[in-house]
Amino acid sequence: MMKTTKMMIAAILLCGTGLNAQAQNYYETKHEVAVAVGGPSNSEIVDVFSNMFSTVISAAVTSIMTGGNAAAYYTYGDWKDTPSISAEYFYHVNKTIGIGAVGAFTGMSRDMYITYTNLNNNETVKEKTGRAAKQFYTIMPTVKIDWLRKKNVGLYSKIGAGMTLIHETQKDDEKSGMKGEKTDYSKNSVMFNFQVSAIGVEVGSPKFRGFAELGYGEQGIALIGLRYKF
Repeated sequence: MMKTTKMMIAAILLCGTGLNAQAQNYYETKHEVAVAVGGPSNSEIVDVFSNMFSTVISAAVTSIMTGGNAAAYYTYGDWKDTPSISAEYFYHVNKTIGIGAVGAFTGMSRDMYITYTNLNNNETVKEKTGRAAKQFYTIMPTVKIDWLRKKNVGLYSKIGAGMTLIHETQKDDEKSGMKGEKTDYSKNSVMFNFQVSAIGVEVGSPKFRGFAELGYGEQGIALIGLRYKF
């Protein structure tokens, strides 16, 4: 009887040790990947603000295009934004600090118009002439700080900084413009960018979770996503 009891106790202790080791693994996963969608992004806010007081993009060379009979200029309509779409990877050097990177994409587009004013009778005509667009491609080394890291819930903050490639295009419609003249162009530029998420909450299983964040930067003021830990 004593021998049987000892064997049962040993089995229970062994099972408990195994469960404890499994629970430890939940908290000690080293890698995590995530995808998220959010907005508005820093690029969108900065770009809209910079253009707030200047909607006229370029003036047409009317003396050549219209023989001096009309004045014309291009303007933009309102921006239509694409939500910020991002992917993340972090490697946990310990239970609190994770280092990694965030890649993000967002875009903006708006209609382009040309306004003609007939210099002979002062009549004005406005017509849609094309489409202008900007795409923002961002990569940011990032640090994630886990303030609370439990089996089914976590609280964290995140800060990252990097660079954004801006690809800007302007394309006239095939049958628009003055006397067939077109103003198509494409250019690239680079700007500094960042993401600071003051508070993030993740909920789910030990390895697969949904999350939400509040902060400011290229991923957005508010964002939601899915995360996998391994």
